[in-house]
Amino acid sequence: MKNLRYKTVMLITFFFCTLTITAQQRNVNWVHGLDGNASSWQHYNQIFDAERNLNSLRTTYNTDNGITNSANQVIGSMNTFYGNNNNGANNPQNMGIGHSMGGLMIRDADRITGSGTKKFGGYITVTSPNYGAPISNSLIDGSVENVAENACNKLADGPLAQLFSLPWGIVSNLATNVLCDKFIDNDLVQNLQGTPVTNADLRVGSSTINAINNYTDNTNPNIPRISIWAEENSPVHWRMFSSSVYNNDMTLVNNVNSARGIYNGFHVYNTSLGIACAVGGFWNPFCWGASGLYFYRASQWRKGRNWIDDSENIWSSLIKTTRREPETYWVNVWVPCAYPPLPELDDTQVKLPPDPDCGEWVWKQRTRYISVNYPSDGLLPQYTQELQGIPSGNRYKVSGANHLEVRNMSNSPQGDVTKERFDDIFDRGDWFHTN
Repeated sequence: MKNLRYKTVMLITFFFCTLTITAQQRNVNWVHGLDGNASSWQHYNQIFDAERNLNSLRTTYNTDNGITNSANQVIGSMNTFYGNNNNGANNPQNMGIGHSMGGLMIRDADRITGSGTKKFGGYITVTSPNYGAPISNSLIDGSVENVAENACNKLADGPLAQLFSLPWGIVSNLATNVLCDKFIDNDLVQNLQGTPVTNADLRVGSSTINAINNYTDNTNPNIPRISIWAEENSPVHWRMFSSSVYNNDMTLVNNVNSARGIYNGFHVYNTSLGIACAVGGFWNPFCWGASGLYFYRASQWRKGRNWIDDSENIWSSLIKTTRREPETYWVNVWVPCAYPPLPELDDTQVKLPPDPDCGEWVWKQRTRYISVNYPSDGLLPQYTQELQGIPSGNRYKVSGANHLEVRNMSNSPQGDVTKERFDDIFDRGDWFHTN
């Protein structure tokens, strides 16, 4: 009986020691992106350290000097934090989880470390520009700046045209920095994209992006890897900017809708006055002059309203989610009798004019090209978020999240979808399984 109790205690001790060893082996480095810091992954780091017994590293990296410089910081932080503890910084069970540029930093760290000094046995990229960030190309070629200037001009035209008949408080709220800064502010986009050095690294076609993908495809194609991509609901741009400015994705959407109502209201108001004065001009010729002023003001307010209505398409063109696709459709057309007549008809019939009553209505198939938007997280299209060359089961979608929101969806109306995706991954029976 004594021996039985002793064996039982030893088995229990061995069991818990095994769990401890397994937990310690799952070192996880949560790497933030370009706009982030050590707190970016705090929500999920704390949850999964408790639920999955992870041994996590979460720190702040300076991302101003390009991807490879940041990757070297990742390597250095792991050497310092893990060292020879927890089976070391070179443990093949080490997992990297990187958001946005952080995913590229992890992948580049894998590329620049030699055999025997690898920091990661596998990794998860989360809304990362794995094949480049098209918005970086738009920043470099000046497209974003041009769009921002155009937006500010069109949004200011209506209030400026109405300047002398509006209370100053309304004008200051409509024509100053409120719209330009919060609707499509170039500085906000620059904060997301970083310095010129980093921006050049992140552009589609950059040598660094190509080197990372060439290394993975040709040298280390079997490394365990998963990509999590996000798809935001429309309007994707306002939601993404709102998460950046207000830390939720609806405040700016509501503000924009209110602004759109103001622009449309003043457009209708001035149009109505213009029509009334045009009619009244038959009795008072001075009204015709006033009607021209009102129609001018209406046209200026219409510019801002139309820009707001079209802003999502404009933004989609900057982040390169818009593509042209052929679409077939059917139309009912009148087909007259064959003229000139068919060869089998005799010469006398050839000289007859066509009969307008001879023919029929037929359905004809036509083709036209339409603009279609790829899914995106408000900043990056799906096609760059998803890693290629991996099983389809290694691609996970987070619905209703934008590029920033995906890091913490605890307050999302649809629930914490990011946590659900991580749970799905950590419950797998392969390399990504955690306790």
